[in-house]
Amino acid sequence: MSKDLPILDLDDALHRALGDVAFLKMMFDEFEQMLPEMVATMTKEMDAGDLTGLGKSAHQLKGAAANLGATAVSAAALALERIGKSGNAKDVHAALDRLKSAQQALFAYIGQIDWSTLGER
Repeated sequence: MSKDLPILDLDDALHRALGDVAFLKMMFDEFEQMLPEMVATMTKEMDAGDLTGLGKSAHQLKGAAANLGATAVSAAALALERIGKSGNAKDVHAALDRLKSAQQALFAYIGQIDWSTLGER
């Protein structure tokens, strides 16, 4: 995970949710449920040597994360998508580790959001 890349662009996420804090929170709750399953799927695809499947899963995650402003997760997924497209598994373990780190950082960040005052920013 790049030190220069924010974990979450909350202003962008709130803008994409049209300022609807309750909707944004619901979307993050759903993303928190979905993300571990997606990471587990990508881990299985990596272990099976299915780089094509890994790339497709990473592409799906990249888009979902970007729509929520989860920039670090989206960037990590992009790296995995590129690995999948290239067919070169050389950096796949490091890239998946970056995704897992980004996931943990995102969950910690989301856990610190004061949803009751978010719309007042």
